[in-house]
Amino acid sequence: RLTALVGSIDDLRVGVLLAVPGTGGLEPHLHRLSEGIGERVSAESVLAVGSVAEGIRDVRRSFLEARQVGDVALHEQGGAGGRPFYRLPDLHLRGLLHLFRDDERLQTYVERELGPLLDYDARHGSDLTDMLRHYLSSGRNKALAAANAHLSRPALYERLRRISHVLEADLDSVETCLSLHVALLSLDSVRGGLSS
Repeated sequence: RLTALVGSIDDLRVGVLLAVPGTGGLEPHLHRLSEGIGERVSAESVLAVGSVAEGIRDVRRSFLEARQVGDVALHEQGGAGGRPFYRLPDLHLRGLLHLFRDDERLQTYVERELGPLLDYDARHGSDLTDMLRHYLSSGRNKALAAANAHLSRPALYERLRRISHVLEADLDSVETCLSLHVALLSLDSVRGGLSS
């Protein structure tokens, strides 16, 4: 029951510019909009929200932000079935890396941090990059990483030793692991620009 301008942005996106009353906040309106979309759209969809636009000059920025949020949310957060709507702060580091995915400096960073491991996997048909991802995603908890990777702990320890050797990196160093984790998240953004 709000005034809105609705239009096709491209073959995949629909833009909605809502006129929201100054009382009651934006959240209840977004929840109702999300429910309405869910009832009417059978395909996987994401409701991405840009910043509040106080005037016509802010509308373009808000739509660009919403598009970036939607791209990241759809591919990184699992699309439908996640949250009812997404905003840029919901995406944290993944959102930032998505914004810089085409920057050659980010691509160089990924190559510098993970290049030897990616080359090793390609040459040997191994899955060390995935093992590193399991290890870092589990907060460096080896028991949890082994369980998530469906490996015994000794098998995981051996793979971590090999990863450390290939990368010439100390996987006990918090700073090193943080750098590698950011590189893995960057790799996700750089590969295909999140369009796959």
